[in-house]
Amino acid sequence: MTVKERAARWHEMFNRDAGDLYPGRYTDAFCFELAELAEEIEALAAQKGSMLVAHNYVYPEFHEVCAKVGDSLGLALDVRNSGATRVDFVSVYFMGATAKMILGDAARVFTPDTPQALGCSLVFGTDHGWVDRWLARNPGGMLATYINSDAALKAKSRYVTTSRNTGDIVAKALVDNPDGQILILPDKFLGYVMKAKAIEKLVANAAEAGKPLDEAQVKAYADRIEIYDTRFNGNNAACYVHEMIGPGGPEAALEAHPDADLLIHPECGCASSCLYKLAAGILPRDRFYYLSTEQMYWHARKSPKRTFIVATEKGMIYRLRKEMPDKTFLPVSDKAECRYMKGNTFAKLLRSLKEDRYETVFCDDGCDPKSPYQDERVIHIPRPTAHAAKAAIDRMMEIG
Repeated sequence: MTVKERAARWHEMFNRDAGDLYPGRYTDAFCFELAELAEEIEALAAQKGSMLVAHNYVYPEFHEVCAKVGDSLGLALDVRNSGATRVDFVSVYFMGATAKMILGDAARVFTPDTPQALGCSLVFGTDHGWVDRWLARNPGGMLATYINSDAALKAKSRYVTTSRNTGDIVAKALVDNPDGQILILPDKFLGYVMKAKAIEKLVANAAEAGKPLDEAQVKAYADRIEIYDTRFNGNNAACYVHEMIGPGGPEAALEAHPDADLLIHPECGCASSCLYKLAAGILPRDRFYYLSTEQMYWHARKSPKRTFIVATEKGMIYRLRKEMPDKTFLPVSDKAECRYMKGNTFAKLLRSLKEDRYETVFCDDGCDPKSPYQDERVIHIPRPTAHAAKAAIDRMMEIG
């Protein structure tokens, strides 16, 4: 396919499946520019033996040049299983860093820009001093840390969790460690949802075992689960994009589309209010699903429904529309766009491939894990931090 042919194809595809998401972005001229850059990117990736992977939320053009598109943990495991010795990870920075900690010295990991440019409000909103004080006050306590976090926080944690399994892991931790507190962090909205799911699981397990929990036992479990909810650096213990999806959005969307399923990410700002409305019967349980991005994909793939309202960063919509063209996917909010994910560009990726920047590497010189050394080519993670963080990830993987 020539550059001109690819440009024409992309112009048609991107405007069909993402024109409402990014109005005016995919002009003929811009699609031609993207197609030219794609030729260089693909040639350099082949030359350097790099596996290109992209998170669901990045711009559509990355979906077309990358070998894999998915969520952060899934992509890291895909790279590990592929045997690739280099990966260029198009996402926010902490996702590439997590991949490096999983891959270890088996592969070089590059991101197109720095941890600041490809940042995250959950990372910037983590008050490590507050967390250290909590651990000092709770010597038997443990952290259940969402994977959307920095290496230093993962390293302090007993478990690293995902938006799919946090509830299951917290439930297991409560049983396995009967005397300690558990802190879910750094996303309070995910924490509220997963606290409820952990309690539901414990109640269901006890009932199945013929030992139903009484009200006092349920309360005792609930009292042992704490949620990080501290304002820090102008952040509110939340993904700022999901925080914007407020309490009224889901109801309005369901009312406007009475035959649709609502697929909602647990990080959304409507999380706690939706839990209440579900329990009160205000929202229909048979149309309302808390799901990770990958679970959204598989739910839509298997569901007989034809219309889905998607409550997460709107980049997810492109993948769903592209892979399931016979179904309709609608964003719950056209404002749900992450400036950090969208900080990835073809120009940055091409420069990274040309100049071998920015590579995440392990260091042994005792640099500060909360503010490690970086320059124009490398970003350090202290090796002890990486090992401790991977141990927390491995504990999660053992649970499933």
